[in-house]
This record gives sequence, structure tokens and C-alpha cells, in this order.
Amino acid sequence: MRLLFPLIACLLLLLPRSLSSNYLPSLCHQEERRALMQFKDSFIIKNNSFCEYTEENHPEVASWRMDGNNTNCCVWDGVECNQDTGHVIALNLLRSCLYGSITSNSSLFRLLHLQDLTLVFNDFNHSQIPSEIGNLSSLTYLDLFNSNFSGQIPSEIQYLSKLSSLSLGSLDGYNYLYTKSLTSLVQNLTNLEELALSNINISSTIPESLANLSSLKFLFLDSCGLYGQFPTRIFQLPHLQDLDVRYNKNLTGHLPEFHTNSPLVHLYLGSTNFSGDLPASIGNLNSLTFFDISNCNFSGAIPNSLSNLTQLTLLDLSQNSFNDLSWFTRPSSNAILPQFEMLGLDHLNLTKFPDVLRNQSKLEYLLLRGNNLQGLIPKWMHNVSKDSLQLLYLSNNFLTSFENFPAIIPWPNLKDLLLDNNMMNGSLPIPPPSLQVYVVSNNLFTGRISPFFCNMSSPRELDLSYNHLSGMIHPCFGNLNQTSLSILALRCNNLGGTIPKTWAKGCLLRMLDLSQNQLQGHLPRSLANCTELEYLHVGHNQINDTYPSWLGTLQQLKILVFHSNGFHGAIWSPETNYSFPNLHIIDLSHNHLSGNLPTGYFTQWDAMKSNGVKNLHYLGDWVNYSITMAIKGVELEYKKIHDDLKVIDFSCNRFEGEIPEQVGNLKGLHVLNLSNNAFTGHIPSSFGNLIELESLDLSQNKLFGEIPPELVQLHFLSMFNVSHNGLTGHIPQGQQFGTFENTSFEDNRGLCGRPLSKICGDSNVSPPTFEENQGPRFVFEFGWKVVAMGYGCGFVFGVVIGHIVTTRKPDLVIKIFGKKQRQTRISRVNRRK
Repeated sequence: MRLLFPLIACLLLLLPRSLSSNYLPSLCHQEERRALMQFKDSFIIKNNSFCEYTEENHPEVASWRMDGNNTNCCVWDGVECNQDTGHVIALNLLRSCLYGSITSNSSLFRLLHLQDLTLVFNDFNHSQIPSEIGNLSSLTYLDLFNSNFSGQIPSEIQYLSKLSSLSLGSLDGYNYLYTKSLTSLVQNLTNLEELALSNINISSTIPESLANLSSLKFLFLDSCGLYGQFPTRIFQLPHLQDLDVRYNKNLTGHLPEFHTNSPLVHLYLGSTNFSGDLPASIGNLNSLTFFDISNCNFSGAIPNSLSNLTQLTLLDLSQNSFNDLSWFTRPSSNAILPQFEMLGLDHLNLTKFPDVLRNQSKLEYLLLRGNNLQGLIPKWMHNVSKDSLQLLYLSNNFLTSFENFPAIIPWPNLKDLLLDNNMMNGSLPIPPPSLQVYVVSNNLFTGRISPFFCNMSSPRELDLSYNHLSGMIHPCFGNLNQTSLSILALRCNNLGGTIPKTWAKGCLLRMLDLSQNQLQGHLPRSLANCTELEYLHVGHNQINDTYPSWLGTLQQLKILVFHSNGFHGAIWSPETNYSFPNLHIIDLSHNHLSGNLPTGYFTQWDAMKSNGVKNLHYLGDWVNYSITMAIKGVELEYKKIHDDLKVIDFSCNRFEGEIPEQVGNLKGLHVLNLSNNAFTGHIPSSFGNLIELESLDLSQNKLFGEIPPELVQLHFLSMFNVSHNGLTGHIPQGQQFGTFENTSFEDNRGLCGRPLSKICGDSNVSPPTFEENQGPRFVFEFGWKVVAMGYGCGFVFGVVIGHIVTTRKPDLVIKIFGKKQRQTRISRVNRRK
């Protein structure tokens, strides 16, 4: 008992100190508290693409206040203080919805004791990282990932010698940061354990000195524009766990011999120029779980030692040049194989389904596109990872059907199925309710589309294009849009009847392609409920309807194609004041539309008023929109449409009256075709403002007067056709007009000058005469391919296939591409991997 009381007394003496150090927060310094509030006040807190601010899930910084009991900044969300000194040592503002710029005099740089600075997923509005960041000399952790900085990374970061983690990268390439020297940036950061520079423009070789960072565990240099030889010694860093240099196409290298003690867990080399053999010693990487070498130049055999990697869950060998694939195709043995969750085997020239799949029970993603798989999908495949498989890509093979053809796709939890560009026949296999993406375009499927397709609980994309499907489109398809359907493509089948009349409110469709079928009736007005619609294509059907002016309410519409139908009447209605502000392509050709073009119709086409390539983007998001257009009499399918391409085709209708001057305000236009109508009056001189124009076809109309001399300044005009009109006077000379042939001007008896043989000043010129219905008559006398002879090509074709063309040589493009025949296995809808 005597010993117990002194022990209790000692504990009581220690207890307050223990509570103070572990449970009572330190008081922050007044100057640091003021600096934090000034930092907060220098930003707007709002929702943006990086974070979502709600009352229930408010960001840390929103709760900072200096009233009442909130004066101690050490208890503020996202702030951490040293328990002994009270100095702020960590600031974690992840997803705090900050919007604004960090300037060189920001109060942030007065927090000189900061060791951890995390500003991930905020929006700093393309501001530069101030060089004053180098003043925070105590920093060990600096994370500015995906925070919308731009400009040059300040060289002062190299003086933060205590850094163990530096993250400046971004997701998806939306980063405008760059550095002129990776060497100088990291040469003094000898304590680095993590270096993350994803999507930063480095555009240099990888310095050999990077292999001297002996503490490095994580190295992320994907999508950095790296080139040259990758230093092999980096693979052998003693603590390296994650290495990612994907998407550096000019980066070369080869794999070294690996030792058994290598700690590598994730190795990403995809979409680089790495080559050589896979060493047998790769089987020594006992901790490896992710291995991606897709789209490289590896060759030789796939080593049997790959079976030793029992921890491997992701393996992507797609698009390489292996000449020995026996590891996949040998009969199954009792060997313990890795249980993959993702297996990428695209474009490996496989001729049969790999036997290694027979033992797989955990697969979620299986990629077998672009191989030489032929005949039936074997019955044993139906049981491969039956309950876990979510994504199955079998596009671009020679598959004909399922063995023991199931009525329903046999994987009950499948979400994505790509079977496009095969030779699949019979009726469409019914999707399970879980399926979200069902793409079977360019096959030989027949029969009707089952109403069971409407049992899909959350569809995103349904593409049945280029098959031999018949019957009607079930009315329930209009209700699929209440969920999540973004893309519905039924192009080029034998579907008849009418378009479903009811499209539900809240419809989320972005793409609707019903072209090249036998659809009749009207365009349902309920499509106005699809307010997100960007692409509407109903060309080559038998629709008989007045012009649906109500479509002008669809503010997101970018591509509108009605060609070769029975649309009739005027194209303007007083019912709506909206008129396609985002429209890029409109094709109303080969219909029976009539009346004048209203002058106000073109004033709101804002997207067509902008010109010049600003960003290299394609129309569409995760699916690229495609379209068929006629170029100099050759129909070409554009698999990608650049967002700068602007086209108007009103040809082969019955429009009359004068061409509105307002068309000349659409300065972004590349193609304008008004041929085969009954337009009268002069060619608008405002067409001289169409500085991007490459193809102008006004042939087969009743135009009179002179060709405006302002057209000479259209430097990119590669095709010009005003034949079969009543034009008079001199043909303008100079620039592109020196390249046009006689046929561009024929049957204008009042025109003179080159390239015509008629010399100006000849008085024996008969006045132009027109038959009463000359314009409409030509609609039926000229076939599509003849009428389209006026189309030009050049930048138009270049941007569609994804290249910037600096010299415009349209005829060369036609020589290269014009004779290309349509092939059975060309993919009709391109998808991003």
C-alpha cells in the first residue's frame, strides 16, 4: 500500500501534461492566422470542373472564421500545427473549390514553417506558380496536382532540398505547365521519394542523374513529350515501386535483367517506343501487379516465366510484334497462373481464343480487338469469369456467331460489349440488364430489334449500325433516354415504319443517327426534350415533313443532317427565336425545301462565325462523331470531325429569292453549297469575308450580275463553281481564280475573261434567259455524285482526319484518297480506348 500512493501521485503529476500534448491543440500564431485568412480571402469559393461545393460536403477552407471560439487556426479544417511551437506546418486544401490566382505577394509565402502543402483539385485559373514557392524551405511535401496552373515551373523549386514528394502533374492532358530542364529541376532534390509530373511538357531526354535518386519509390512521367533512350538503371533503383512513362511515343529503351529483390509493383510502358525481348527474368518481379507494355515494339516470345507472377492482376501486351504466342495458346496445365482482373491482348494476331482464359475466374476487362479470331465464339468462353466480367472487346475480328448461340449474352454483369467489325450473323443477342455499352456495328445481323433491349437499366451507348436489321424501331426506345442513353446509332439497316413518337422529358441523348434506313412519317416533335442533343442524322430515309424549325431550341446541336428525304416548305418559323448557336455542320440537301432564306436565320449561328484552329479537339466526347460527305464526286466517310470544320449544304432544293448578305458573316465556313436551287439576284459581296472558305458552289441557279471582286481575297478557295447561271462581266483575276477551269463558269453567256475563251468587250452577248422552274428541274436531272462535283477538299479533309494542313493541295488529297474503295471491315464508329 505504501508503494501504491507514490505511484498514483506520479501518475497524477504526469496526467495534465499528457492531456496537453495529445489532446489540447496548440494556439496558432497571430501572424500566421492573419496570413491564412488573407489567403482565403484572395479566392472565390465556387463549383468548378475540379470540385463540387455543397452545404453537406463543404470544402475545408469555407469553415475558416475568426469570430467567437474560432480564433485558433490550429483547429481549422485542413490546417495542422506543431504541437510544441504552434507554427502552421501543414495546409491540406484538397478539393476546396478555390478559384483565382496565387500571386507573388500571396500571404501563403509567409507561412515559413510549412512542411506539407497540398492544393490538389482547385482552379488557379492558369496562373503561374510563383517563384516565391522557393521561400518555403521547410517543405517536404508539395502537391499541386490537377490545379490548373500554367507557364514555366519555377526553377526555385530546385532549392527545396528537403522535398520527399513533388507532384505537379494533371489528369487527361489538361496541364499547361512546362519545364525547360528536368535535370536542373530535380538535381538537388536528393531526398525525393515521389516525383509526379504527368502531362507536363518536358520535351527532353530523361537525365541519367535521375537514377541517382536512391530513395525514389514513385516516378510518374507519362505524357511528357519525352524522347531518347530511357536510362536502364532507373529500373534497378532499390526502392522503386511505381514507374509510369506511358504515352511518350518517342521514348526508346529496353527491359533489363531483373533481380529477385526488385520491389516493382506497377510498371507502365504503354505507347512508347520500347523494344526488344521480354527477359525471362521478368518472372523475378514477385510483387508486380500491373504490367502495361501496350502499343510498343516488343518482339520475340512471351516468356513462360510470366506464369510466376502470381500477384499480377493487370497485363496489357496489346499491339506488339511477338512471334511466339504459345504461352497463351498451349493447353492448360496444373500450373498456378495469375488471376487477372484486366487482360489486354489487342492486335497480337491471335488466331484462336487463348487457352489461358479457361482458368480465369476474376477477369473484369478482356480486350481481344484486331486479331485474327475466326468462326464461333467457343462455348467454354461463356463460363470465363462469368460473374465478374464487365468489359469484353472483340472488335475487328472474323467472328461469325456464338457456339450454342445463347438468347441472352451469357455474362450477367457485363457492362461493355464491343463486337463491331466482325461477320456476326443471325439475330441480335439480347443484352443483360447490366449492359451499358452495346456496339455491334458493321456485322451481318438480321431480324428485328427485340423490345427486351429496353430492359437495359442504365444504357449509355447502343450502336447497331451497318447490319441487315429490319422491322420497326420499338416505341420503348424513346423511354431509354430517361435513364442515361447518350448515343443511339441505327445507321444503314432496313428499318421501316416511323421514328418513335415519344421521347421522354429529361432525355440525355447526345447523338441520334437513324440515317440510311426506310423510315417514314414525321420527325417527332418530342425530340425537343433531348436538350443535350449534339448530333442528329436522319439522312437517306423517306421522311415526309415540313422543316422542323422547333429544333432551333436545341442549343447544343452541332451536326444536323437531313439530306435525301422529303422535307418541304420554308425553313423559318415564327414559333421560335432560337437558331442553332453551336451549329458546325448543316446538310439539308436533296429535299423539297422552298421559299426565301430568311436574313435573320444566320445571325445566331455563332459557332460558324469563329474561325481558326484554337484547340485540337474533335466533335464528340468518348465517341467520335462521323459523317459521310461528297468531295468532288467521291463519297468519303469522315470518322472524326474536327471542331473547326464548318459546312452548309442547302443544294438540290427549291429555295428562291436572294442569297442573304448575312451568310457572309459566317467567317468560319469551309464549305458552302447552294447549288441546284432557284436563287436570284447578285452573289453577295459579303462572301469576301469568308476567309476560311475552301469550297463555294452556286451552280444551277438564276443568279445575275458580276462575280464580286472581293472573292479574290479568299486565299484558301480550292473549288469555285458558278456554272449555269446568268452572270455577266469580267471574271476576277489573281490568287485562287487563276486555278479554276472553264467548267466553273460555263453557261453564263455574259461572263468573259480567263479561263473562258471569250474576250471582254465582245458586244455579241445574248442576255441571260431562265425557264420558269429551271432551279427545281435540276434537282431531278442531276444525281448526287454529279451535283457534288463542286465540293473542294484541302483543310476540310485535313482537319477531319486529325492533321493540321499548312499547305492547301486539295487535288493531291483526292488523288490519294479518292480511289479508295469502301472496305467491309472499316470501323464506322471510332472509339477511344
